[in-house]
Amino acid sequence: YRQALAPLEEKGVLVMPERAHNAHMFYLACRSLDERSALIEYLKGQGIASVFHYLSLHKSQYFADKHDGRVLPHADRFTDCLLRLPMFAELGAAGAERVATAVLDFYSTR
Repeated sequence: YRQALAPLEEKGVLVMPERAHNAHMFYLACRSLDERSALIEYLKGQGIASVFHYLSLHKSQYFADKHDGRVLPHADRFTDCLLRLPMFAELGAAGAERVATAVLDFYSTR
């Protein structure tokens, strides 16, 4: 994913950085909530399941009344923009290529 989707960074889409990790997920940070929603729907139409990932703790039902009220713009941005791409053992290289191609196709007109 990282290599195939790197060109999206020129469009302002954050592609999961190359760092040591346990490879349990791969994410993009879209430019807006509307864009992420549109990408999820587009991928769904291609038979590809993708999901949002992150809910700001300070806005969760449990923690909202415990939060001190500070504005947390980065947490809120990732709540709205983070998208997890499919990642599972059976996906394989061909499946990952199919997903990456669909994501690139979505962004080709944006």
